[in-house]
Amino acid sequence: MIELMIAIAIGLFLLIGLVSVFATSNRAYMELSRASQQIENGRFAVQLLTDDISLAGFNGRYSQQLTVPGVLPDPCEKSNMAALRDAAAFAVQGYDAPASSPITTCLPAANHLGGTDILVVRRASSTIAASNPPVASIPGGALVATSIYMQANSDPTSSTNPIVAVAGGTPNSVFVLKNRDGATLAPVRQYEVHIYFVAPCSVPNGGGSVCTGASDDGGSPIPTLKRLELTANNTMTVVPLVEGIENFQVDYGIDTDGDGVPNGAYVTAPATVTDWANVVAVRVNVLARNLETTGGFTDTKVYDMGVAGTLSPGGAYKRHVYNAVIRVVNPSSRRE
Repeated sequence: MIELMIAIAIGLFLLIGLVSVFATSNRAYMELSRASQQIENGRFAVQLLTDDISLAGFNGRYSQQLTVPGVLPDPCEKSNMAALRDAAAFAVQGYDAPASSPITTCLPAANHLGGTDILVVRRASSTIAASNPPVASIPGGALVATSIYMQANSDPTSSTNPIVAVAGGTPNSVFVLKNRDGATLAPVRQYEVHIYFVAPCSVPNGGGSVCTGASDDGGSPIPTLKRLELTANNTMTVVPLVEGIENFQVDYGIDTDGDGVPNGAYVTAPATVTDWANVVAVRVNVLARNLETTGGFTDTKVYDMGVAGTLSPGGAYKRHVYNAVIRVVNPSSRRE
């Protein structure tokens, strides 16, 4: 009996050891999984922004600087073609950490996480929608009805170059710019407006695209980098991009002497309309966090978010800051 009890006691000690090793290994695995997902999300967010910002201001074959309007355009504009053409003079535009959305006609206050930046990127698509190879008329079905397109050639003397218009009818007689041969049509590309912002949730409670509060994401709202896209005449669509993006700050480099290189320090927001048109570089600062808390952990770190300063969010989420300096290639190259 004594020997049996000793054997049982030894077995229990061994079992406790095995359970402890298993629990520790499971916690380590879960923590590694959370960290890996956070790293992937942060890097992916920066790569998405880098790819889009580097193409900002692309106007097809038109290589001149567009006339700069006297006032900043409305990023929510989606039906006035003249206004959208004027807005193309601003490759990037932004709002510096507003407490609430300043553009509620397309970005409801409930969809904007207060204190985070909003970034607007404008450009023509890198993919030709029509006239590739060059043709004398737009092929039937090449353009999607109600979608907004830009057509441009290399003629710097034409006051109508580039053309921004809605596709409609067959043929689309509004796109009339020609190549140098005077016979074939210049390429037509989709006109793109992307508005980047951080929303307080990923999936709103009950569906839809507007965050509702504490019930979103199954009761644990996840801050998410999202993008508004101009998808058609009078239509903007919310596209979720990356979960776990808790803060987003943008710094701008301004070219004041026309050589395509930023002069002076980066700023959180250019001071004048002209300065916005002279932005040739952008620095993005993205704070990503784990999607789940870590038991027994308290975040005591201070995070550098560029010119905006530092953040100390605290709590039980592990975080990391991802940064990138991005050249706005098209506006800066035109100045070189």
